[in-house]
Amino acid sequence: MPVGFSVRQLRIWGMRRDGLSLAEIGRRLGVTRQAISKAMQRIDDKVSRTLEATARAAKIEVRYLDPLKGILLGYSHETDDRVILTFSTRHGVHIWYYYSGKCGACEFHKTCREVILDEVEERGIALTEEERGKSPAEIARLVFSKVIPGLEP
Repeated sequence: MPVGFSVRQLRIWGMRRDGLSLAEIGRRLGVTRQAISKAMQRIDDKVSRTLEATARAAKIEVRYLDPLKGILLGYSHETDDRVILTFSTRHGVHIWYYYSGKCGACEFHKTCREVILDEVEERGIALTEEERGKSPAEIARLVFSKVIPGLEP
């Protein structure tokens, strides 16, 4: 579970990210739409601050931030390329360097594959079996091009 978030906050955030209205979330949790609205303001602020703090720590310049989707597009002057930070209910913050190298040779290949496929599932993105068989970096490009406006795979 991501640090600094309660189980309830993550549940509310996840339901809204999945497209439920504030009224529907309120009904499911037995509280008013207004209570959910106030909670979402606090949650969005937390998600934004978490992504921005991670970007600062990694020396990433913020170019696009969407707390509803839990995504930040940035630029790394160190790698001279784009970087994507994601926030998810399962993994908290994860940094994806816009890398097209040899993922298979990396010691984190299996972990990255699991995390990106969890992102696919959490975000409700449909991928073909062929797309699922690609490297984690290639899957990430496909996924984030569907989540960030104007980003090409």
